[in-house]
Amino acid sequence: MAASNGKLASRAAAAELARGAARVALGGWSFSRRPLAIAMHWAAHGLRFDELLVLTGGVETDLLAAAGVAQRVRGFYLGMEALGMGPGLKAGCDVIEETETSLMLGLNAAVEGASFLPLAARHGEALAHVRPDLRRVRCPYTDEEQLAIPPLPITVAYVHAWRADRRGNAVFGGHRAADRLLALAAQRTVVTCEELVDDITAGGVEADLTEPLVSMVVHAPGGAKPGGCLPDYEADWPALLDYTALERDAVAGWARARLEGGAR
Repeated sequence: MAASNGKLASRAAAAELARGAARVALGGWSFSRRPLAIAMHWAAHGLRFDELLVLTGGVETDLLAAAGVAQRVRGFYLGMEALGMGPGLKAGCDVIEETETSLMLGLNAAVEGASFLPLAARHGEALAHVRPDLRRVRCPYTDEEQLAIPPLPITVAYVHAWRADRRGNAVFGGHRAADRLLALAAQRTVVTCEELVDDITAGGVEADLTEPLVSMVVHAPGGAKPGGCLPDYEADWPALLDYTALERDAVAGWARARLEGGAR
């Protein structure tokens, strides 16, 4: 009897879940384990959604800004580190600023079903200056002024893993970032993976993400390139530097060419 495909899906089917979504999250960190095959698919096919949430936004965020995929971006760092800025950020985009703390509080509030989680006002003064939407409350125990950080529920989260099985169990490899938290805060989670295996837990391997949290699995070898996905490959720095030199209107074509060149 043939093995069930479980939650296995095509890149196109998985990417389509984000169409018109209120908030889409991309996992990974810096140039590591970013779901770039999905991001390039959106850019190449003109898909649109409202908000992109990232912890740190790199090439994946820049290309989505350049291609007009996301109306706005939410995160606590946007840029390509030592490489500077790419064409998307150079042209400018609508950004909702967060700090590491406020973003984690917002995601945890979504997971817990809380209307807000408190941040001591003294730790959020700079954030409050650029986020007038944040409300101030008084702690009922200490009377201390606090910022009320609202929940950040996610419509769809996309996470790139080193290995996954068809049921949705995944091992990230390398930096785990906050990908499990993104999945917990999301209505749906898609895992793209370098290697598809029969059973991720065989041999006593502990999964970083487990099947109840995962809606779809996409086999996407090289799906984090030109970023890296350890232990399989590191970031392709020359390719990333070439990307930063692109004009904004060339980004969709760049994404299309990379997909046609082998990414699934």
